[in-house]
Amino acid sequence: MASIDPEDRANALKFLEWIGQAFEQAGLEAVLIGGQARNFWTEPRATMDFDFTVAADATAFRRLLETLSAQGFRTLRDQGPHQPSGPDFVQMVNTASGEAIDLQAAKTDFQATLIERGVRLDPGQQLRVATVEDLLVLKLIANRKKDQNDLIDLALLDGIDWSYVEHWARVWGVSELLANLREIAEQERLRADDLYR
Repeated sequence: MASIDPEDRANALKFLEWIGQAFEQAGLEAVLIGGQARNFWTEPRATMDFDFTVAADATAFRRLLETLSAQGFRTLRDQGPHQPSGPDFVQMVNTASGEAIDLQAAKTDFQATLIERGVRLDPGQQLRVATVEDLLVLKLIANRKKDQNDLIDLALLDGIDWSYVEHWARVWGVSELLANLREIAEQERLRADDLYR
């Protein structure tokens, strides 16, 4: 897995600060998810896109999209744009800078909880980041190759509320994947213990 270049990391953090202000000005609650959120919790890896779960607020969502469009972002995908609660999903890209944004509206109980639980990891940080537990659930649901690698890194962190993860894994039907993940993480821990014994 490629680690992130320090300059790329600095640019990502600068962009996250800017978009955090854009969310606030639009009056839209949002939480960073995906690879960029994972990078706040464990060794950063290269990722080009920025994923967010946002409140299902059609008016605020529209204000945000107007701000992004004014900054050179163009919409690649807009799923359900005319729903009263706003779109389900919007994907945008800035062709000049290369930044890609995925916006997923919180239309499930889990997504609403994810937003409520989002944390600011640094004083003065504008944007909230999904908790490790919520990232584990999201990545278990997605279960792509890159998610599988991220899952192991996240599962090795200390202090995880596994009962919370287990609850949502049952709701989303990924309990078996979670059991496999925990077994792999335990094997990784044992290997590390043997290495440094």
